[in-house]
Amino acid sequence: MDRRYEAITPKSGRMFERAEKVFAGGVNHNARFYEPYPILISKAKGSHVWDLDGNRYTDYWMGHMALILGHSPPEVTIPLGKQIRKGTLYGMGNELSVELGEEICRTVPCSEMIRFCNTGAEATMYLVRLARGFSKRKTVIKMAGGWHGYNTELNKGVHTPFEQPEGGGILAAEQAHVKIVRFNDLEAANNAVNSSKGDVAAIFLEPVLGAGGCIPAQRDYLRGLRELADRNGALLAFDEIITGFRVALGGAQQRYGVIPDLASFGKIVGGGLPIGLVCGRREIISLADPARKNDFVSIGGGTFSENPLTMTAGLATIRHLRKSSGIIYPRLEKLGRSLRSGVDSAFAEHGVVTHTTGLGSLFLTHFGPAPKCAEDAERERKDFIRRYALFLMKNGIFTLPSHASGISECHTEIDIGDLIKKSGEFAMLSIKKIAK
Repeated sequence: MDRRYEAITPKSGRMFERAEKVFAGGVNHNARFYEPYPILISKAKGSHVWDLDGNRYTDYWMGHMALILGHSPPEVTIPLGKQIRKGTLYGMGNELSVELGEEICRTVPCSEMIRFCNTGAEATMYLVRLARGFSKRKTVIKMAGGWHGYNTELNKGVHTPFEQPEGGGILAAEQAHVKIVRFNDLEAANNAVNSSKGDVAAIFLEPVLGAGGCIPAQRDYLRGLRELADRNGALLAFDEIITGFRVALGGAQQRYGVIPDLASFGKIVGGGLPIGLVCGRREIISLADPARKNDFVSIGGGTFSENPLTMTAGLATIRHLRKSSGIIYPRLEKLGRSLRSGVDSAFAEHGVVTHTTGLGSLFLTHFGPAPKCAEDAERERKDFIRRYALFLMKNGIFTLPSHASGISECHTEIDIGDLIKKSGEFAMLSIKKIAK
């Protein structure tokens, strides 16, 4: 237990005790739990959040990295306020959804047609169903450490040991046609395709492995997967829920120059409200057309899909990003590079080996050499990762332990400099423990 942490967050501690009585584990998302207990937030604005005790933190978690414009940006909150007075849920189509859909198709290279839903987990579930319906094949190749939400089939091979079930309630038969391979290993993917004997529906991956360590794919690896899919009549699919509209306006597929057949998006495209979507080639997405007969693929959408509040927030966000893309993305790129190199240099000055991975505005500090896959990241000293995050929290900086972080438009060079400075202070105080 950390006495200093507990001393400055007593209200969060007491509220968490209440939360444990009504929520399993006291949380509503497993990632939000960390020891001794998570802080609870009372408000957020710009690049900052405030906990129940009034402590202010420079926030790099940024709503699971969904808030590229920062917390409560006026570009979003003003139109949202107007829309609330017009209605929060229509349960029918609306002009806003058409406009946001057009913006996405205009921006994302692979997006010829889309279908909105409410979460990233739904989007990835629908993506798999569409891939199988189009290809008439069963097998999906997924990367070890890849996180695609809690849908049953893809909740496999997320944590080590990758060959064991992630938890109870999932039948082996439900995941029988999902194969796990090492990320950034083209030979492993090729072997999996060959052993599937013409039954691969899709090769599915995050271009930046998120929960598996914020590890970017190598460009040649993605190009190799594109060629591998084409040679074998399989689809290439990207999970761009984290990278979409963050590492570039058109996502990782624009940045890498590798265009998938299908992609799932979420987070940023909702402007801070719940959203998910699957997009891709028209001939694939159009299988969800309810007017189709023999080859119809049922993928739904949900009661709250294309609700006018999310559509308003998403439209405002994407239009702002498009209008200011020449300023926002180069600036975020510069801040991201400065942060990653600065943090590693701060640790190196005290003889501590770290490697801060990421791409664009994404980052995660690893204690040890540069990881190329989730297996590498899983071998780290998790205790020091947690200590580092708690040290930063006690010094007014929030990163979620062991999870990737993201810089927003609201973060400044001063913010980045403070994180680098505090990283050096942690290294100085902890060098003896890390060396053991």
